Amino acid sequence: MPDFWSVIGVSSVRDAGDVEAALERISSRLNAMTIDALVRFAELLQGALFQIDRRELAEIPVYFSGLEFEQTSDHFQYARCACILAGEKVYGEVLKNGSGFELFVAPDVQGAEGLLYLASEMYERKAGEPLNSQSFLPVDSMSNVQGWSD
Repeated sequence: MPDFWSVIGVSSVRDAGDVEAALERISSRLNAMTIDALVRFAELLQGALFQIDRRELAEIPVYFSGLEFEQTSDHFQYARCACILAGEKVYGEVLKNGSGFELFVAPDVQGAEGLLYLASEMYERKAGEPLNSQSFLPVDSMSNVQGWSD
């Protein structure tokens, strides 16, 4: 199986076009993977999302049309996807000290949520049945209790 981060690659994730290009590239790479490799990729993705499920990142405000908003739980989940699309180095910096995450709360990159579904959709096409991800780490906001503790 290819390394998780080599499948993700590196993307600038500045706008919806960057997000779409990254998702298409990843989809193409997933298409070449075996069913077992798709399951492993989905597990690693959910682990990466779980690790950056942290209060200080969720509390970064969203700026839209000159106004400031709180992130919703869905918005925060999609921002975490955008962070992963940016690649291992950027993700590592966010995980280490939270720096740079504000770039991913921008409304223009919310299409990154598509990352959540790529592996499971590819798995279903290849295996003819849905991917059972019940044993994977949860990806919903506030699932990582340690990341939300004071």
